[in-house]
Amino acid sequence: MRDKKKKHKRRAAMKRRLLGRTGLDVPEIGFGCGPTAGLMVRGSAAERRAAVKRALDLGIDYFDTAPVYGETVSEANLGGTLRALHAKPIVATKVALEAEHLGDIRGAVIRSVEASVARLGVPITLIQLHNRVGPQRAAKAEYGTGALLTVDDVLGHGGVAEAFRTLRDSGLVRFFGCSGYGGEPASVARLIDSGAFDTIIVNYSMLNRTAWQPDGTVARNYGGVGNRAASAGMGVIGLRVLEGGVLADQAAAAVRFALDNRDIATLLVGFSNLGQIEAAASFVQEEIPRSASPRNSC
Repeated sequence: MRDKKKKHKRRAAMKRRLLGRTGLDVPEIGFGCGPTAGLMVRGSAAERRAAVKRALDLGIDYFDTAPVYGETVSEANLGGTLRALHAKPIVATKVALEAEHLGDIRGAVIRSVEASVARLGVPITLIQLHNRVGPQRAAKAEYGTGALLTVDDVLGHGGVAEAFRTLRDSGLVRFFGCSGYGGEPASVARLIDSGAFDTIIVNYSMLNRTAWQPDGTVARNYGGVGNRAASAGMGVIGLRVLEGGVLADQAAAAVRFALDNRDIATLLVGFSNLGQIEAAASFVQEEIPRSASPRNSC
């Protein structure tokens, strides 16, 4: 029994990295609370508590959610679970503006975050822009969430960055992030170069390395935005390491591949059950159990 306890303790030590200039110490695996794996959207209260408790025991204390995940269900369930466990981990959520919000961007952002604070009932460490950016506005981005914004919508007077600064000054959030997953790479580069954001979310996997190695032959070419952001001191958050399940049979190799890139601070992984949490944690340890593979959250 003593040997088993020692082994369990060794495996519970999650490796950690610095999230860019935020100074936050984050786990290499982050808990994605999106609808793809669905535990935070569809699981029972007991399942959610057991999963979050085990994740925290393993050192997975970075949780990523958004209002659009389950139409606010993810935020509400995550907040309720954390409060029930009296846990105060790193919580990241997002803002997704629709076309009808673009007449008052600053006001819409502030109202969205205030609603997220109320649903979560726990402090928000990081607020992220879920919208993609491009040269012209569009009611919907080519893929992703919400309207396609322009750089001026984000950085200009009355824009997203101004609203984020107001929220920080009021104590509702600590840090800001943007998305490099989609949109026009040149527009994303302008957000990075502005210095307005502390973090960025990027797609990086064995099948798509273009956030560091631009390749015009790839359908989704991210134009090196991950490398640009890391060079600017931003914290880089990886997602779609399993490319929506395509790499599920190679999950351990896929996770290790992404984490070989030292610019990536944490990888967001979605979970459906406790076994997937154990598996994901083990991927950054010496021993890899033959158990269920985790699924991506985005």
